[in-house]
Amino acid sequence: MYFAYDPARGIQVDEPYRRVMVPYMMPDTASCPIDFSVHLTEWEPGGQVDEHCHEGAMEVMYCVSGHGTASVNGQAYDLTENSMIAAAPGERHCIKNTGDTPLRCLCIFSPPTTAEELRRRAQSAVDASQEGGR
Repeated sequence: MYFAYDPARGIQVDEPYRRVMVPYMMPDTASCPIDFSVHLTEWEPGGQVDEHCHEGAMEVMYCVSGHGTASVNGQAYDLTENSMIAAAPGERHCIKNTGDTPLRCLCIFSPPTTAEELRRRAQSAVDASQEGGR
């Protein structure tokens, strides 16, 4: 199988969790069954993801470029190029771009997720933040 970066497939996430997620290898794009999925997440400076967990999946986040902070179960880490964090099922985690350039991370899920599930979870977080701000 071959997969190419295609920004046209990017999933735009609104404030306060502004970022773009670009699916690479997912069950809904693969030509055969797969046991994991891969997408690229890009945050502009100041962008972040909400603190969350995946009850049924492990997520590994590999920093391709940029600088940020990451936490797994409340433990903070410097997230820099060629470093990564891993969150086992049920472990709370988050990432924030603390640098002045885009932060780009490859995110790998096992078992795999789909682009639609990424979109749904991100929108749920945005909706919850708006409800909490009322």
